[in-house]
Amino acid sequence: MKKRAFIITACVLIIFAVEAILLKGGDGGLQQGGDWNKQSFFTARVIEAHEEYLILEVFDTGNSNFSEGAKVEVSTDVEAADGCPEFVADEWAKVLMASNKGDNPPGRLEALSIYKTDETGKVIAD
Repeated sequence: MKKRAFIITACVLIIFAVEAILLKGGDGGLQQGGDWNKQSFFTARVIEAHEEYLILEVFDTGNSNFSEGAKVEVSTDVEAADGCPEFVADEWAKVLMASNKGDNPPGRLEALSIYKTDETGKVIAD
């Protein structure tokens, strides 16, 4: 009888463990930090270029949550090995971010990389 109760208890615990994993999205808790493993991008026209940040107007939303015409501030301190190219107003930029931000993000966005593009969004050499 004790063996049967032990087996039933073990089965119930296994079911609870599987259910907990499934409720977390099947990742077993690996995404505790949020959307760190997702990357999003958008292409925008440079409105203002400063040494530490760019003010951009989104014209191609890419896979981001930004709407066309949204104005965003992006730090030029990027994680890319090549750094951020120098921009002037009316140039175009493609921004790659570590996670998808909302349409009106608070503060300055941190980018993984920023590329110069032509007016169609095609990346060009700096």
